[in-house]
Amino acid sequence: MPEAPVDQLTRAALEALLKGPDGWRHVVRDLAREAPDASPLALIFALVAAASTIEEFFAPGSPSRPAADHALRLAAILGTDLYAMEALGLPHATAAELMAYWQAHDPYFLTL
Repeated sequence: MPEAPVDQLTRAALEALLKGPDGWRHVVRDLAREAPDASPLALIFALVAAASTIEEFFAPGSPSRPAADHALRLAAILGTDLYAMEALGLPHATAAELMAYWQAHDPYFLTL
């Protein structure tokens, strides 16, 4: 059975987050580029699911554990971007629209 798109995003997020101490810096940007048609909510879900998996498999104090905190923080910031897009009346149904917002209004994820 093929992997569902959100499962692919979650796996990609998990791999990036665990790649090293700075793996979290590019994960949101990379997910958006790899899945431009994905819902931004799917990106948020993938980050939270990856964080949950890290918390499940790595004990507190593990060098991998901070990746879960980074993922949750990134999911929260991504949610604020989504709200800002909605408040501004901008389209916000896809990751491609998120990237356009970042380029025009808030480059945080592009430069992180």
